[in-house]
Amino acid sequence: MDLYRTSESGLVAVQPLDLGETAGLAGALLQGPGGELGAEDVLFVTTADDDGSATALALDAEGATVVVRAADGEVGSDAVTNALERASAVADRPYEALDEQYDGELREAHADYFDREPLAPEAFNRDQHVRLLGTAFADEALDLATFLSDREVAVDPVRVEAFGAPASEEYLVRFAGGDGETVDADEAEPVVADGSEQWVAGTDSGASAEAAAGVDESGERDSSEGSGASSHEPGLGASEDGAGETGADDADGADEPSGDAEDLELPVLLEAVAEGVQDRLVGTFEGDPEDLVSVERGNEMLVRPDHPAYAGGVLRYRLRVQPEGDVDFEVSIYGGSEAEKEQMRAVIRENADAIEEELGYEVAEDYGGFSGTREFASYDQVAAAEIVDEFDRLVRFFNPRVMRA
Repeated sequence: MDLYRTSESGLVAVQPLDLGETAGLAGALLQGPGGELGAEDVLFVTTADDDGSATALALDAEGATVVVRAADGEVGSDAVTNALERASAVADRPYEALDEQYDGELREAHADYFDREPLAPEAFNRDQHVRLLGTAFADEALDLATFLSDREVAVDPVRVEAFGAPASEEYLVRFAGGDGETVDADEAEPVVADGSEQWVAGTDSGASAEAAAGVDESGERDSSEGSGASSHEPGLGASEDGAGETGADDADGADEPSGDAEDLELPVLLEAVAEGVQDRLVGTFEGDPEDLVSVERGNEMLVRPDHPAYAGGVLRYRLRVQPEGDVDFEVSIYGGSEAEKEQMRAVIRENADAIEEELGYEVAEDYGGFSGTREFASYDQVAAAEIVDEFDRLVRFFNPRVMRA
């Protein structure tokens, strides 16, 4: 299978990268609020970059702690030991200690990220896991990972296959392994688990200097900032024998030039929607619309109005694209102080009847938000335009009410 990156001048070959050619890969993998990273999705609590490696303290959907240790190249036994020490160090931490490390209210962020009801504080950190990411694994690292998984803590090695184009400042990476499956110490590489293949694009060391602006003096990075391991970036295609077929179901930007009737790959759809929403938002909120709109987690778009009427972004607009053809549109309250959240709940409470009768959305019982769903037979250019129209209708309906309040 041959890989290509699209550009204005045509297709550019994307080549496999060897050890020593992936400087900055570890830090790029751990950007953004979280990610699947070859296994179960996790929310980053803290992230830190080091020379040639990066570490994240994360939570899975059930509240278990996951220490993610990524390397630019080969993972050695010292990386396994370091990750185990970090997992042991957090084993006895209560929820409050984790919450102090997170930039925001962790329970709400966790519930929002995994789209679930908030967990009780005591449900957090009941278990600890380790996930290792690297382009290769030393034999002793695999031996140690297997030994620890059998006796102390689950250690999941996930091999990262990195690709790059000449003179490019991005990586295309494929995760092989994970899904909680440990590695056979007799094998040179982690096993590839079914359904764990994902594609993401990340910046290399040449581009990550800009992202480093979000790293404080201690090396910790705000987990709510950054573009994420950019599984949302379009423009990366895959071809086999020149046929232009995608190499994986999640291949980003694998959309070929086609007519409007063809389905768009999810990253391409979201980019089109985000650009359309940005155009519609010109003059609606203070600030550049490009700074207010973000694509996150591969299937969501958020608009965070940075305005006092929105308590500085506590109230936000969001859409979520579901694979079966449903698109959820919603307004939700995220983060902020209790006073700020109550301010936003009051706006929703005062407009609840209009939201349900005029907009046709359902208001949450606690007035913490409201939402509606639209079904689409396919995700083509027409659907993208209709999604933009519906999102614009939502903003045009609710923004004046927020500003008046």
